Amino acid sequence: MEEDIKNILASGQVARLIPTVPDSRKEEKAVSSLLACLIMVPDFADEILGDLGAPTGKRAKIECYTEVTFKSTTKTSKLRPDGLIVVRSGNKKWMALVEAKVKNAELSKPQLEDYLDLAKQNGINALITISNQFATSPSHHPIKIQKNKLRSVELYHFSWLSIVSTAFLITDNEDVEDTEQAYLLSELVRYLNHESSGVQSLSQMHSDWGKACEQVQQGAVLAKNSELVANVVTSWQQLSKHLALNLSMAIGEPVSISLPRAREKDAGLNFSEDCGFLEKSNALVTNFLIPAAASRIEFSADFLRKSINISMRLEAPKDKSRATASINWLTRQLKNAKPADAAIRAYWPKRIPMTTASYSEVLDNPEILLPPNVKEIPTALEVSRVLDMSKRFKGKRTFVEDATRYFPLFYKDIGQHLSKWVAKAPRIKEAKKSESSSVPNILKNSDELEISVEDKEESNAGVPTSNPFGVFGKFLS
Repeated sequence: MEEDIKNILASGQVARLIPTVPDSRKEEKAVSSLLACLIMVPDFADEILGDLGAPTGKRAKIECYTEVTFKSTTKTSKLRPDGLIVVRSGNKKWMALVEAKVKNAELSKPQLEDYLDLAKQNGINALITISNQFATSPSHHPIKIQKNKLRSVELYHFSWLSIVSTAFLITDNEDVEDTEQAYLLSELVRYLNHESSGVQSLSQMHSDWGKACEQVQQGAVLAKNSELVANVVTSWQQLSKHLALNLSMAIGEPVSISLPRAREKDAGLNFSEDCGFLEKSNALVTNFLIPAAASRIEFSADFLRKSINISMRLEAPKDKSRATASINWLTRQLKNAKPADAAIRAYWPKRIPMTTASYSEVLDNPEILLPPNVKEIPTALEVSRVLDMSKRFKGKRTFVEDATRYFPLFYKDIGQHLSKWVAKAPRIKEAKKSESSSVPNILKNSDELEISVEDKEESNAGVPTSNPFGVFGKFLS
């Protein structure tokens, strides 16, 4: 333990990969194993801590401690966070407290505010919380904290599933070259995936989810500032992150939630925008970004129709002269998948209404999407799957079950088969003989375009006449 850490800690243990604590203390076991892997696997530490302000990198040295208490004369002396992370690189030092929960235990606002005070008193940069609660991003914390508590200390949150997903992607993509480090990380994934670790996936929405559905069905307006809407939106944002992490592990690539820059930076704004959208539209929408996919996947829940809508919208080809050719460009991509329950939508210019038909209908007759007396080509084409959930929509468990099942299934059946339209590279136009007079003089200059007989003879000096590559044969032989 470094001297400066000894000066602030009253007690603490170095994080162990295999902690010797009773099985009943699941939080301490999980935290200790996680922190030990941060020490031993720099690539993993960089993925977890790099965006939090820690000076990670090849030169960084990481120390992690568990069961820490601090030398303090105030009420914070009785506090015992689950861990402490110290990252050093050159003259830079970054520290973070760690507080974790497992199973159904949730983080509490009073405890977090006490830990923020403790961090401030000891010059600690951040508080990191880990639980089975989900957050859109580490900076979007599931617990609302007074802003004055966050002036000196940053607050971040990870779900256990996000930790597992990060470790899995690193090992699955073989990003860790050291075989021993890769093995340790795979063992962490195996442990956290086991039910004995206390790590759980999202299994249900908030109980207010069903109440909101009933109120919408009865014609009531959901007030965006109500507790009911807040609980519904919180559940929705956690479900969205849950879906992104599950798909990430399914495809071996990081799937993220797409947000406008302002909402990405401001968790409060992101939350209020979703609340306002629910009040106005009786629906919630999340867009997902998948590396190299043809477009974002839009996932929405419609409380009025009790349905889930999953879709991908692509820019229509601009090099087609006929609308049917543009439509066939899309349907051909799905020829092998044949998603019979999918729908195709065509969007048109000049305020022409959108048209829609089932995939099978469009495949048999692409003209079915053409509006009457319209010669324009579509501006965009969309493939969607609408799931009429009926009573399962308002069930707090059944909604999660169906969303978790059908979201990755849409990508498997449809999304992974789609490619975006890419304009062809422009070609040099060959001038006709009759139009040679219109060619710029600089292109007709024989001195520039043709090598004189003397130049040819000089350039070919010493080159065997049998060499078909001319002067370049020197380098090819």
